[in-house]
Amino acid sequence: MKKRQLILTCEHAGNHVPEAYQYLFENKKELLKSHRGWDPGAVQVADFLHQELHCPLFKNYTTRLLVECNRSLENKDLFSEISNDLKPSIKKYLLEKFYYSYRNQVEKTIAETIQNGPILHVSVHTFTPVFNGVERKLDIGILYDETRQSEKQFCEKWRDQLQQSLENKVVALNLPYNGADDGFTTYLRTLYDDNQYLGIEIEINQKFANRPEMDEIQSAIKGFLKTEIF
Repeated sequence: MKKRQLILTCEHAGNHVPEAYQYLFENKKELLKSHRGWDPGAVQVADFLHQELHCPLFKNYTTRLLVECNRSLENKDLFSEISNDLKPSIKKYLLEKFYYSYRNQVEKTIAETIQNGPILHVSVHTFTPVFNGVERKLDIGILYDETRQSEKQFCEKWRDQLQQSLENKVVALNLPYNGADDGFTTYLRTLYDDNQYLGIEIEINQKFANRPEMDEIQSAIKGFLKTEIF
């Protein structure tokens, strides 16, 4: 059986605001720098895996507070409280310029690559260590759709391997979010069956960003993925 071909994405790689929309954030600098504006540390992990595993990587640097590339068009969080009141014509432009341009690149690459065998799509994210005043004890989360058996088996194996490699870290499945919730991987699953496409989100605690522990974590992630792909 062919091993899977790896494709990496990072939907929240940055908190960049295009010049034309900077006026919206004049009094929102702290919000923009927070976890609501981007995923601190995620792009460094994605870049490391890209360089080490020699696989395609797609990164979106535009802040999710302008338009959320990891949500469906019907999701109420597609536009934030900052951008939701913009004119419909401006929203349409934002979708075309930042949403579709990013997602269409990923879709096109998957459609072309899948002709040569099954795809493993890993979407790299980080999460805030404190949410609504409550500290999260989780260090690494692996998100997937529990109804898809190939994803379930893959993620259980990945969790066990990471837990073994990172004995002092807490690794869990479908935490701090559920992998079947609305997201880019959830949409892509509707295009391909479980044997063709695995859409997995890796979530790493932001407390490790720019710390030596992140090197250990990303090396463990690389070690497992290297055994599962071409």
